Order: sequence, then C-alpha cells, then structure tokens
Amino acid sequence: MKSLYVVINGIKTPASEAVLGVEDLAIVRGYGIFDYFKTINHHPLFWDDNLIRFFQSANLMDLPVSYSKSELKEQIRELMSVNNIPNSGIKLLLTGGYSPDGYSIIEPNLIISQHALERDSERESQGIKLITYDYHRAFSHAKTIDYVMGIKALKKAHAAGADDVVYTQNGFLSECPRANIFFITKEGTLITSEKDVLQGITRKHILNMAKVKFKVECREVTLEDMKNASEAFITSTTKNITPVIAIDDIVYGAKPGAKTQQLQKMWEEITYQKFGG
Repeated sequence: MKSLYVVINGIKTPASEAVLGVEDLAIVRGYGIFDYFKTINHHPLFWDDNLIRFFQSANLMDLPVSYSKSELKEQIRELMSVNNIPNSGIKLLLTGGYSPDGYSIIEPNLIISQHALERDSERESQGIKLITYDYHRAFSHAKTIDYVMGIKALKKAHAAGADDVVYTQNGFLSECPRANIFFITKEGTLITSEKDVLQGITRKHILNMAKVKFKVECREVTLEDMKNASEAFITSTTKNITPVIAIDDIVYGAKPGAKTQQLQKMWEEITYQKFGG
C-alpha cells in the first residue's frame, strides 16, 4: 500500500509518523472544526467555497487560523502532488489546540489529509432509506467535529433497516447528519430547509443548477411537506445526489424519481464529465 503524507501545521509529514498530543481540545473536549472537498481527476472541486466555509466555521467557533486562503491552497497543492491520488477526499481539520487547563483555546492545530475516494454508484442509482430522528444540531452553520448524535442515530437507523436518519424537531425537518436533504413536491417544486442547517457546498451548487429547470424554494420544511412530497434526495460531497426512496413508512417509489434522475444527469455534466472523472 502506498504511503501517504499529511500536512500538520504547515509541515508535510508521512501519515504513519503524524501525531497529535492527547491534551489537544479535540481529544479532551471534542472541540474543533473541519471542512472536506473532493478531487476529480486531480481537480479540486469547489475548493474556494470550502475554504470560505472553513474560515467561517473557525470564526464561529473562535478558532484562529494561522494561514491565509492562498497559503492553505499552496499546502493542499503540495499534498496533492506528493500523494498523487486522482480521485480523492481532502480534509482540513482545525483542533482546539493544546490547552493548559483542558478548556481554554490557545493555538489550534491544523491537519490536512487526503485519501482515495470512490463513488457509491449503487446507492446513487438505487436510492436509500431514512428514518426520522428527533434532534437539532447545535452550531448548525459551523462544520464542527461533533458527530456524537449522528453516530448514535446511525445504529438506530440500521436496526430499523434504514441507511441513515434525517433530523426532525417540533414538526420541522432540517438535515441529515452528513448531508442536506431535498424534496420535490407533487407540483414539481424543489424545496429544502434554509434555517439552522449546514450550508452544504454541494447543496449550494445544486440549487444554482436546479433553478434553470425547476421552481426552487429554500424555506422551513415541515413533516407534512415530507409526507406529501413525490420525490426526495440527499446531497453531499461524497454522496453527490443520492435518491431517498423511503422515510419511515413513507415510500416515494421503488426506484428514484424522474426529476431526481434529471438532476443527477445535470450534476454529472458539471462535475465528473467536465473534469474527466
């Protein structure tokens, strides 16, 4: 197996030799933020958007970043060059740093890593099942490393024969632990939650893309909207557009809907086909 490199605080290091002290707040308190994008045939997809969100998340969580956007890009380019992985996922992880009292933020540690990333074409073509889960994520506009509830909820989803959960609370639906969710109404309108959800980069570009062909509404999405929709799908960097064929006992169809498939084709054209992936 090829030995990969990571970048820790600006220094390129073999992944097998990379270390993080146990007193870091990411370990002691689970405090930190991250962002994640993918490369298609060595092309970093939408990384400007991801870097902007990375700095926004850091600011929301009071974590200073020691590098400019251009400096981070240069570090990422060097990492991509030495690892030489055409289709990959790249993560920027900013921890709470080595705190003298196990609570105060002093100087965060920045880790940039890369790994090979393959599409889950089966799920993208056949769809997945979700269950609702009563929860609302704190700091929803920051991409934090707190996935405690998502990991706990996944066990419940699997026990119910589903693939994942979608968070709901007080009659409203927000997002999945690692994805945004969309619905298509019976009238053909594309709707997605707007408030208190992570502003997904894939979500952003799909919204811009969809406006050419669909009526689009970003608003509060109710459980009634979920029940009355004709189609549903989730979006993320790794999941692209993955159809949802059922949520709880609501079945949208035995296979992905026609409009979801239309959006998948449009997405394919501006990503994988464009960059030869």
